[in-house]
This record gives sequence, C-alpha cells and structure tokens, in this order.
Amino acid sequence: MNHKILWLRRRFGWMGNHSGYDQLCDYMSKILPSETYQSVWQNPGQPHNQLLRSIVKSMGKKAKASPMYALDSTAAEVKVLLKSLQWHPDLIHITYVENQLGILPNWREKLSCKIIGTSHQPAGWWRLVHKHPKSIANLDALIVVGSREVAYFEQYLPERVFFVPHGVDTEFFCPLEDSVNKKDSIRCIFSGKHLRDLETLAIVIDKVISKNSDIHFDIIMPQDRRSASDALLIRMARHEQVHWYGGVSDTHLRKLYQRATMLVLPILDCTANNALVEAISCGLPVISNDVGGLQDYTREDFAELLPVGDIDGFVRAILTLAENHEEQLRRSNAARDFAENYLNWTHIAKKTLEIYNKVIT
Repeated sequence: MNHKILWLRRRFGWMGNHSGYDQLCDYMSKILPSETYQSVWQNPGQPHNQLLRSIVKSMGKKAKASPMYALDSTAAEVKVLLKSLQWHPDLIHITYVENQLGILPNWREKLSCKIIGTSHQPAGWWRLVHKHPKSIANLDALIVVGSREVAYFEQYLPERVFFVPHGVDTEFFCPLEDSVNKKDSIRCIFSGKHLRDLETLAIVIDKVISKNSDIHFDIIMPQDRRSASDALLIRMARHEQVHWYGGVSDTHLRKLYQRATMLVLPILDCTANNALVEAISCGLPVISNDVGGLQDYTREDFAELLPVGDIDGFVRAILTLAENHEEQLRRSNAARDFAENYLNWTHIAKKTLEIYNKVIT
C-alpha cells in the first residue's frame, strides 16, 4: 500500500503503553513504508498560548461534536488540517470519533482526501447523549469495534460501516507457563467503572464470599474514581477478600491478570473492552453479560455470558468454575487460542489496511 495515511491519535492517561486502540497505529507502522504515514496527537490541556487558544475556541464553536469533544480536540483537528494542507494525505483516520470529530468535515473540499473514523461507544450512548449523531454522515467510512453497532450507523453511512475488532498485544499480555497449575488461590478479577454493573458485582461478591470465603476479588479501579460516599464500593470494601488496585504499571497489570483464575465482569453495555481482551489474552475464563460487543470477543468454550442482573447466575458460574480445576485449564487454553488467532494487533492492522484501500480506491 503506497497511499499516504494521516492518523489523528490519542493515548489516555489511565492506559499503559501496551493497552488501548492506539496500538493499532503502532502495528500498522510496522507494515507500511515509513514515508506513507504520519501522526498528529491530541494532547489534553492544549493549547496554552492565549491567542492560539482563542482562535481554536472560535473554530470549535462550529463543531457539531459529542460531549467528549473538548478544546484540545479542536486544537488537534487544526493540526491535522495544517498537516494535510502541507503533506496532502490520501486518507485521514480519526481514531476516536467521540473525542476528536468536530471541524474537519467542514474542510472536506479543500482537503481533497478521504476521512474515516473509529467509533468506540455503543449505540445506546450515541442515542442518549450525542446531540448531533448525524455528524457521522460527513465521514467517508466508519470503523466500529462492535458488530451490533453496524446497524445503528448504517442509517447515516449506508454500506460504509465496517466492523473490525479491537486488538490486544498478545506478546505482552500472555499467561505464565502452566499458570493454572501454579495458582495457589481462587481470584476473580474485575476492572473499570464505565458502563459496569457495580450493583450486581457488589451483591455477587457478598453471596460468593458467604459460600466460599477462600475466593478473592481483585478490583482494578483508578483511585480518583472511588469515593467513600459510593455505597456500592463501600459494600464491596467491607470484605477482607476484596483487594483494590489503581494506577498500576503495565507489568503489575499483567501480573494481576496472570495470577487471576477468571475475569468476572458484570457490565451494562459495551463495544470492545480493554479489560476483556487483555484478560482473554492472559488466558482467563470469562463470566460476563450478553450485551453489546461481548459476543464478538468471546466463545462458549471459555466464556459464560449471562442476562444483565442475573446475580444467581454469576454466583453459580463463579463457584462452579472455582471447584473445577480441569475446566479452568480447558477454558484458559481456549481463551488464549482465541486471542492469538483473532485479536492480535497484526491481524487487526491488516484488516484495517484493507478498509483503507477499499475507501481510497
């Protein structure tokens, strides 16, 4: 592929160097000739110069953007605009449309290139909080990371919405050798807060520990997302079997996955989920809900997907798996195989480049 590609990129502070969708650009850069791609970064908090800030703010007023769009989003789009007028790319890829799509479509005629984006939030989020969902129609194509979202976006981009899964760094997120046999306790890992069903989690923890006090729960949640006034978190924290982690390094995060027995993830909705794909890549069986994109990222041989709010189902699934060492091993191997075959970033990068070619040509 010799087309010129310009990426609008962003890394989020709570994600490590081996996590997040931006990994896609790193892996595509390993495939593409170095002269065929360039990057523009969205830097939260920019711009600092007062004059530039006022100019950017004025331009941003014309953006029909989502609630996640901010002043630094407009600043990043301005940088993309200037880079495009200088370098003349064939395609611009906005990697987070919820955070970054605002003013670029207004310059389509002067840019004379294709503009595509990737959406990360589920259709329910778009219906609930986005005031201008039709703005997506200004793109030439849209990549979604959950197949159920295709139908929603097709109303704005007929036959131009493509499902490509979110990937995972399978080389970094990997099981320990013979990890299941080396685990000395049953540990259920849970990560995140956005769209998580914390009410179900709190009750499940109560019931599981009441039946088997040797089962532990590792909760990964940023410190600034926890509050002593949050009744559900207080309910969980009463138990000495519940352990809290926040701001962990990449290697510490991997270690938490590697020593866990299973991922327990009550969730209300999602497209892709970093905790899910990283846990799968580390060989963890999954107990979660049949919502959003979960079916895209799981198979029955390693995951049990339950209806939302099925507390008894979660309790039963956790206790049953905790008591069956052979089933833990079987599911662990199946999860790791799935990640290596379907979710590795090299595979995802190639599928994305196929869409680039399709859109450009």
